[in-house]
Parts: sequence; structure tokens; C-alpha cells
Amino acid sequence: MHPAKPMKWRRILGILVLLTSALLLVFWLQSRLSEQKARHQQDIAQAMTQAARSRGKASSRPPGNEILENYASSTSRPEDDLSALANTFANLLLLLKSDRPFRMGANEEFAAALLGKNAAGEVFLTAPHPALNDQGQLIDRWGTPLFFHVRESTRIDIRSAGPDRKMWTTDDLHRLQEGGTHHGPDLPQEPRPTVPR
Repeated sequence: MHPAKPMKWRRILGILVLLTSALLLVFWLQSRLSEQKARHQQDIAQAMTQAARSRGKASSRPPGNEILENYASSTSRPEDDLSALANTFANLLLLLKSDRPFRMGANEEFAAALLGKNAAGEVFLTAPHPALNDQGQLIDRWGTPLFFHVRESTRIDIRSAGPDRKMWTTDDLHRLQEGGTHHGPDLPQEPRPTVPR
């Protein structure tokens, strides 16, 4: 037998193993993305149901107050707080149906939008509320202002400084718009905001 033939078959076999591995990786990644998208859609549907219920009640509480009813409570987790806040903004954006529903930059602009400073003048949250501080900022359960990362007008990530109350450390919680919450070593490496000097 010629020595080149076994080498040729080994190469072909190696290439087939690599291609099979790559295909398995692609299928696995697609299933993960599908799961995250389904969870996100489920979160939005749940928030919309809560908002619809709140409108059906005799109460005149704004939808955000209903959705954020357990915000920072002992019966909820920090991850639940960020999910509820993300659902509140998702509902506000659905209600406003505008290309520019409100200014999306500083924390105070997000808070102001919930308090009625938006394209429709819709009050979505009333103060006082555990999600708001006296400076008109949205805060986490530890009293630290949240950081909002606007990827697109409908894709907003929310970051909490976590229990150490210092932003950009390993105990931060980062809620992706797609539905996952990361903390510790799983935190995404986002560009930090620059502070003017």
C-alpha cells in the first residue's frame, strides 16, 4: 500500500470530524438563541397581561406600578427586579408606538419617561416608589442608580451595581434585553461610560 493513501484518508476523516463539530456547535447556538427569544417573548406577554389586568381594575394605578409591585421586596430576587423593570420599559415602548418615544441616555431620562415625560405624556409609574430615589433616578434594591445601555431604541440592557454598590465589579447584575441576567464571571464586557472631566 502506498504511504500517501492512509495520510489522505486521515486528512479526510479529520476534516469530517471538524465539519461535524462545527455543525453541532451551530445547532446548539441556534437552540440557545431560540430559548432566550422564547423567554423574552414570554416575559413581554406576562407584563402585557399584568398591564391589561391593571387597566381592568377599578384602581387608577399606572401600569408600571402594577408591573413593579414587588420591586426590591423580600419576596423577589434582584434578577426579578431587573426583569420587571425591563418588562415595564417594553410595555411603555409598545404603548407609545413611536420612533423616538423619549430621550434614551441618562438614567434620569428613563425615570422621567416612566413618570410621564414621553411622547404621549403617559404616566407609567408614580412616585414615591422603591425603584426611584429622590434625585429622579431609577435605582436597584441597594439604592444605587442603574446603568442603561441602549443597543437600539427597542433593545435596552440594564445593569445594577449589586450589593457592593460599585458599578463595574464582579457582583454586578446585567439584564440583557433578550432575557438573560448575567452576574459574576458571566458578566458581558461592555464599554464603560466615559465621565467628562
